[in-house]
Amino acid sequence: MAFDKLRKFIYRRLNVYMHREMKAPLTVGYDQIRIYPTAVGFLYLGICFLLFILGINYQNNLIIIICCILLSVVPYVILDTYKNIRSIILEPVETDNYFAGQSVRFKLHVTCDHPRFAVKIAPMKEDGIGEFRDTVSSGEDIGIIFHPQQRGWLESGAFIITSTYPLGIICSHIVIDFHQKSLIYPRPVTGKYQLTENASSTGSKLASSSTVRGMDELSGLRPYREGEPPSLIAWKQVAMNRGLMSKDFTATVDENLYLDFNTISGGVEDRISIMTYAVLQLSSSGQIFGMKIGSETLEPDHGEEHKVRALTILALYGKNNGSSTL
Repeated sequence: MAFDKLRKFIYRRLNVYMHREMKAPLTVGYDQIRIYPTAVGFLYLGICFLLFILGINYQNNLIIIICCILLSVVPYVILDTYKNIRSIILEPVETDNYFAGQSVRFKLHVTCDHPRFAVKIAPMKEDGIGEFRDTVSSGEDIGIIFHPQQRGWLESGAFIITSTYPLGIICSHIVIDFHQKSLIYPRPVTGKYQLTENASSTGSKLASSSTVRGMDELSGLRPYREGEPPSLIAWKQVAMNRGLMSKDFTATVDENLYLDFNTISGGVEDRISIMTYAVLQLSSSGQIFGMKIGSETLEPDHGEEHKVRALTILALYGKNNGSSTL
């Protein structure tokens, strides 16, 4: 544990040297690989040094031979651990957007000519969780996990990929950063909200209404879809041998309704969480709605793209730097 903290401290101090911008996909070459002894490796070399001192002091050739045999293993281990991560092709995988409190995994896609062993990936950030793989084959993904609690942009930061194959006494590592990020939506919280009519549209309700599929008025007939309830079947058409037809209903929806930040009580983050809940509820029901928060105004619409636009506005509201700091 102490060795890992020391290693991360050194990485941060040498960040300018090691942390260079890289283009994807990246083929790991000799200029990116750093090799050093692990904690067990330092112990191994220390034992070899003690054996050498004992052999010289007591003029014992057998101890010196044992020391030389142990040291002769080191060059082969260095070569093997170097080959274990050399020529790996790494490519960032696009990350989805998540809600605060959910697990976010930044992934790298691995392409290699043969399986690689004892591979560990860890984040430079303290709040990330890495993973260790005994074997990594071509076509697999490796990554790190974050548990963001705040909305806004979450950046992955640099990755540290290490391998201690084959004996665990020598470590080879690379530091990469593809600048991956994910937009963290606010955590939805159940609360009271209401849709208000846009003041500028008062008196023009008829001009701003539309019809959507609902259960208010019968608008016509359409072909029957498997799984629809029998109450929607036009039985008169069946009796006239015209095949299975379903009744199609429409409902009139006011398009001037807005979800307004100022009409919701509570603190800023509480109101944003309630608005996030409202956006999810209204979108799932197909409601046409707009949104007002601060200087941002989202015109009324519906559908998946509209929901994403609304959640994006809520996630970035008040984030001047455009990045979430966890």
